[in-house]
Amino acid sequence: MNFLKTFIPVIIAIFLILFDYKFSYLNNLKQGVATLISPVYMLVSLPEKLYTWINEQGTGKDQLLSDNHNLNAQLLKLKVQLQQSEQLALENTKLKSLLNSSHTLQQAKFSLARVEHVKRSRLKKQLIIDKGSDDQLHIGQVALGAQGVVGQITELTPTSASILMASDPTQYIPVKSARNGVQAISQGLAENKHHLRLNFVEPEFDIKMNDLFLTSSLGGKFPDGYPVGRVIHVEQHKDESFLHVILAPIQQTSDLEFVIILEKS
Repeated sequence: MNFLKTFIPVIIAIFLILFDYKFSYLNNLKQGVATLISPVYMLVSLPEKLYTWINEQGTGKDQLLSDNHNLNAQLLKLKVQLQQSEQLALENTKLKSLLNSSHTLQQAKFSLARVEHVKRSRLKKQLIIDKGSDDQLHIGQVALGAQGVVGQITELTPTSASILMASDPTQYIPVKSARNGVQAISQGLAENKHHLRLNFVEPEFDIKMNDLFLTSSLGGKFPDGYPVGRVIHVEQHKDESFLHVILAPIQQTSDLEFVIILEKS
């Protein structure tokens, strides 16, 4: 009896398997049964799906935070690189402008220096550059910018030098008019505008607005022919023997980053 109880279900199962394999009569029945028991499958699998979903949510959030951090780091790096590229482009432009101005140097020897600091007050107008006596610089050498004369080296350390600017009140430069050769001596003014005045210009001298004055080799202090300033004011003061002539320096120092130091001949 026990054998029949076990054997009969096995025979029925085998029969149903073969019947389903050969014919499609049970398809509708299987579909109906599957529909009926699908809620049971969903209920049974719910804990596993919930566990997987929670893990995915946590992993996804951590991954997003990590990706966001990496992207921000890369963005910052690119911004810094862009700033460096822009700075290099700006420096290259200024260097090109400065070196292009050296066509007037002819065969003169010179060295290039970077401006480290600018001192601009009413009474003291100096530049500090990043080269000194270790770089074979000497007191008295002339510094030029892309547009014209900057000044002259007055102090040295092994690694730096001080340049007394053309607009300093204690700086005297022999100059001449590019238009007619009129000679004079320029001197910086004790003011914050960084202008220069021309000393010893007699009233009969032909001085006009916008006249360009260049260095003169008179006295051997400066080389000949470099732009110093342009006339912005001419006036005859009463009871004075000379004209009152004011120059604006050709070379501005507001954006000066490099200078050329001429080797003394």
